[in-house]
Amino acid sequence: MRPPWTEAAALLAAHHHPAAIPADLYRRRPVMPADARYAILSADPAAKPKVFPDLEALARHIQRERGLQALELVETEDLEIQGDPQPRRAVSVFTLDAANDRDRLIGHAYLDGRGRETLQAALRRNRLVLPADMEDAA
Repeated sequence: MRPPWTEAAALLAAHHHPAAIPADLYRRRPVMPADARYAILSADPAAKPKVFPDLEALARHIQRERGLQALELVETEDLEIQGDPQPRRAVSVFTLDAANDRDRLIGHAYLDGRGRETLQAALRRNRLVLPADMEDAA
């Protein structure tokens, strides 16, 4: 006869065994390469950050993601990256709907320690060119 079945994780957790509770159970942080200067981190904590070679490439990515929607840029001082001793400065990028309410989070843009003004300038320099715009210019 087989012994009674027990839930091992529940049993270990009930006895406060450290193996039952993962260290990052409640706080998962994205892992970013140490040499990354420009990146965007998704709202999903399991997703890997997208690293870009320069600020202009990051701005073009944001422009493609937003499409024709308006953006709201919110400066944040507490972006936590795994392996960092302290939080990093970043800009949260949200799209807005027709009523100017937040529609979705594109991500948190890491700009090598710079803030919202830097990202705004890059977004202006890298505006998305639409086929309708090219027809009007011709």
